Amino acid sequence: MVQVIGMGAGGHAKVVIEALRLIGGYEIVGLLDPKEELLGTDVMGVTVLGNDELLPELYSQGVQHAFIGLGSIGYTNPRRRLYELALGHEFQIVQAIHPQSVVSPYTQIGPGPTIMAAAVINAGAVLGENVIVNTGAIVEHDCVIGNHVHIATGARLCSTVLVEAQAHIGAGATVRQCTSIGEGAVVGAGAVVVKNVEPWTVVAGVPATILNLATHESHNLRKRAL
Repeated sequence: MVQVIGMGAGGHAKVVIEALRLIGGYEIVGLLDPKEELLGTDVMGVTVLGNDELLPELYSQGVQHAFIGLGSIGYTNPRRRLYELALGHEFQIVQAIHPQSVVSPYTQIGPGPTIMAAAVINAGAVLGENVIVNTGAIVEHDCVIGNHVHIATGARLCSTVLVEAQAHIGAGATVRQCTSIGEGAVVGAGAVVVKNVEPWTVVAGVPATILNLATHESHNLRKRAL
């Protein structure tokens, strides 16, 4: 059995715990979360042991694998930070690929993916590191998904879509084929994207239009905050 520590103790942790149990071969030894009120509580039978300061101690005890139990709503930076923190302590991030997902053998999937039940990833798709393809989402053939991207519940990427790093595709959104979603962009829930979305832009609606475009100054402030 591979011993695994979970980073994050919220709702997303629950679905990852379920996926790992269904896959088999993992012993989830505990969860880490910064919220003091969660200390000692259980999430689906897994105890919250403390915060991220326990990572070195756990590693020294032989727990050398982790999963990221934090999802993202909109901006993906907090999840990316947890991923990089775990790597910085030399943990390996496990693949949480739900057995009821459909993943073509002709895909390329980077380290630390979370792929939920009923998700479909078709031939020729390429996923970067720490990507979430959430419940019922579809990534069609030849799409390229950058690092730390979240494809939310029920979203649909038609063929040959490029989604750059740290972007978020909202629940139920549709992105037309041969379209690009820029770095850090957010596509709102239910949006229909029919043209390219610039980096660090928020779009929503049918068809999707710009809600917010970061100024050069605010863009730099956000980049420094990453």
